[in-house]
Amino acid sequence: MKRLLYLICVVVFAAGLNSCNKDSDPAPDPSVGSWKLDRIRTSGFTGVYATAGYNADNDPAIFDYQDSFITKTDKTFTGTLRTSGRVIDYKGNWTFANNQLSLKDDQGNEDVYTLDATVTPNQLLSKAITSSDSLTNPSTKKVEVVTYTVQFVYLKQ
Repeated sequence: MKRLLYLICVVVFAAGLNSCNKDSDPAPDPSVGSWKLDRIRTSGFTGVYATAGYNADNDPAIFDYQDSFITKTDKTFTGTLRTSGRVIDYKGNWTFANNQLSLKDDQGNEDVYTLDATVTPNQLLSKAITSSDSLTNPSTKKVEVVTYTVQFVYLKQ
């Protein structure tokens, strides 16, 4: 009888150990966590602007622009934007599919980022936005309208 009880205890213990196997735990969602704007990438400049180094990864401080957000496992997010002396808190819901993180804030604004998990720490890349600005041509010293693209690069903290 003692042997039977011992055998049952061993079987139950082994089954308990097997059920705690970490291999069966789902992989954590790579988009969950803290993200901070690391750089603002400008590209698409041509001619003298390209030669002058305008196509570059820039420190957000140059643009007086700081942004960070936290994506939570309950599919909500909170963030803080700091620009032009203002602090703007925002929140909303997020979805993640096909390496695309979509943040939709409570006002209905939506931003979509592509996850680059091939680098450490992981990066989120915004869609490239076409912009234009009046810049002084470094050669002629004349102000002219120049079109270029801007992309935000966030690092996982």
